[in-house]
Amino acid sequence: MKIDAFPRPAQWLLLLIPGLVLGQLLQLVSLPAALMLGPMVVGIFMARENVKVRIPGVLHRMAQGIAGCLIAAHLDSALLGRMGEIWPIVIVFVGLTFVASCIVGWVAGRMSGIDGEVAIWGFLPGMAGTVIAMAHEQGLDSRMVALIQTVRLMVVIATMVVAAMFIVGASVPHLSNGQVPDLQSVAIVLGLAVIGTLTAKHLSFIPSAASLVPLTIGGALQLADVNIAVPAWLIAFAYLAFGAHIGLRMTPDILRTGARALPSLVGAAMLLMILCAVSGAVLSVVAGVDLMSALLATVPGSIDSIALIAVNADADMTFVMTLQTLRLFAVSIFGPLVARSMIQMLRRWQTN
Repeated sequence: MKIDAFPRPAQWLLLLIPGLVLGQLLQLVSLPAALMLGPMVVGIFMARENVKVRIPGVLHRMAQGIAGCLIAAHLDSALLGRMGEIWPIVIVFVGLTFVASCIVGWVAGRMSGIDGEVAIWGFLPGMAGTVIAMAHEQGLDSRMVALIQTVRLMVVIATMVVAAMFIVGASVPHLSNGQVPDLQSVAIVLGLAVIGTLTAKHLSFIPSAASLVPLTIGGALQLADVNIAVPAWLIAFAYLAFGAHIGLRMTPDILRTGARALPSLVGAAMLLMILCAVSGAVLSVVAGVDLMSALLATVPGSIDSIALIAVNADADMTFVMTLQTLRLFAVSIFGPLVARSMIQMLRRWQTN
């Protein structure tokens, strides 16, 4: 009997239990973001079996809110002050990653035969859901954009997990800067996650509101010495939602649609990671931060997955999230104009 013939409750159990168990096993060997990778692997396997279960949007947005609080719990006023001192450097390297993503996207389109503008949107960094929705609004093939975004995200996660193992070594997940979770902190975190979810639903013009609103409010509370520590069980479920959401999107239909383009897309994603690694190495020297933090700040992953890897790699959260958040806003504001302008410029260049 195939898995897709199982009742929905059984499919959910086959997703949740093995996903949590595999995540815990990977965590035993101190693999960064292990709790996200476990459910992602299980989700990919189940997607290949054509199962119908999907992570509900409200749960995914709640997980984004929890991730935002997890980031906020690592903010520090001294680090924020340091970011204010190096803001020109921040803007330059945010722009470099943005431009590199657009160029690699165009190259991937040329290599794979995919429409150039679609390929550029597929490689734009930020929250994948936000980029896909924006591409759809531009009248593009959001299905192919989703495939490219998924391939890019998986390459980024795999690369950064390996990089963290070599650069940082064994990592031990921690909850916050010395704070201990209690009933009050759990209530605050869940409340902020609900606020982020409602904001994302009713104020859709705010990019990635589900994570950025809790991050902003939670950061203010953290700096005001309010306990917003996130308990381990809540972190585990957030990781589960992220990993399963990514894995389950690799459905057979999407894989068939992009099967011919897959080698080119993976190669382009690896090229982008090499460019970002060079940029990150330079940023590490110029900004005076550790190499892992600089790499996480420049790689074009989704803001939530990068945050979860950064937490486990003991990276400079303020530095990483400042660059990631600024780039997210840059994509949301300038993405449509840059993608279309770049396509027009490159087409003119080809005809001359």
